[in-house]
Amino acid sequence: MDALKAAGNEAVRQGNYTSAIDLYTQALSSIDKNMVDDLAALHSNCSFAHLKLGQHPEALDQANKCVSVKPDWSKGHFRCGEAYFALQDYAAAAESYEKALSLSPDDQTIKRRLSLTQEAIEGFYFRQLLPGRDFCLTPSDIIERQIFSSARQMQNFIYLVGDAKTREAVVIDAAWDVKGIKAFAAQDSIKLVGAVVTHYHFDHTGGTPPPPFDAFGIKVPGVRELAVEDSVPVYVNKFDAEIIKQSNNVPAASIVEIEDSATISVGSVKLHFIHTPGHTPGSQCILVPRPSQDILLSGDTLFIGSCGRLDLPDCDVKAMYTSLQKKLASLPDNTRVYPGHDYGGPYTTIADERRKGFLRPVSERDWLLQHKM
Repeated sequence: MDALKAAGNEAVRQGNYTSAIDLYTQALSSIDKNMVDDLAALHSNCSFAHLKLGQHPEALDQANKCVSVKPDWSKGHFRCGEAYFALQDYAAAAESYEKALSLSPDDQTIKRRLSLTQEAIEGFYFRQLLPGRDFCLTPSDIIERQIFSSARQMQNFIYLVGDAKTREAVVIDAAWDVKGIKAFAAQDSIKLVGAVVTHYHFDHTGGTPPPPFDAFGIKVPGVRELAVEDSVPVYVNKFDAEIIKQSNNVPAASIVEIEDSATISVGSVKLHFIHTPGHTPGSQCILVPRPSQDILLSGDTLFIGSCGRLDLPDCDVKAMYTSLQKKLASLPDNTRVYPGHDYGGPYTTIADERRKGFLRPVSERDWLLQHKM
């Protein structure tokens, strides 16, 4: 029995889950039924292997057998939770995780999975990612080391928004470390089904950095990798679409050109697009209505106490005035604003920016005088 179990564990380490199940099943058929610990461990291991193969009912069956053999072992209840979660029976998953946590109250993995399950019951998935904290963590070579270092300096926020029940989300402004972003999503059992672009600049989309950094020949990973490797659509405002195709080499078939006031759905979650030119011709913000407090993902249009740069070649000071004063300032005061960079904090509100930021009432004449280039 021990040899079969060890061989099964080795098969798991090699990713050969079908062989692992065969070996664990052989071990179960030959084990003394009084060997409770070994029986429970084998059922737990079988459950894990079935889960890896996407065989969710079988994983649940083995997890329940584990609990039946050893009801006071947290691992069995955790395996039940994992199987129920994969089956999207979140109420049952929460019950199993809670039981597991009662038996192992300090287990951080169980706590995290219970939190994800409670979020899934509510239905809204939202993450704000920051380089050096959530991704761009462990470079694999000297080029990645340089890219990750630049990302930490640029302080770009990247967002995952979607439906916590269906476990689907879009990534907003994916750049710098696409592998790390996908790994973060996978850790939350989230499937990325789209990439949203707030504007075309390389630190929000990847591709070739501007001069003089382009001389190094380094390409920053971004929406192209998601479009080509993962076949996800790239949602970009129509006025920035052509440059995304050219500068980022995103296939035209992957581009979904967004108009002002367009809406897309990710499960039950709706994303409303607001065209906010000024920083670039196709800059756009994304409004996500929520029952208690709407969320605005503002890209580089609105920061805490400021707005995006207006001194670049295709910036438009007058257009930015309209975007801020006529569009964003009219949103409800309690709308929480999540900007494109960590320039002073993770979020603000429309009310705060109307009081002390760039949404303060100002005439167009005064705005143009203040921002005369």
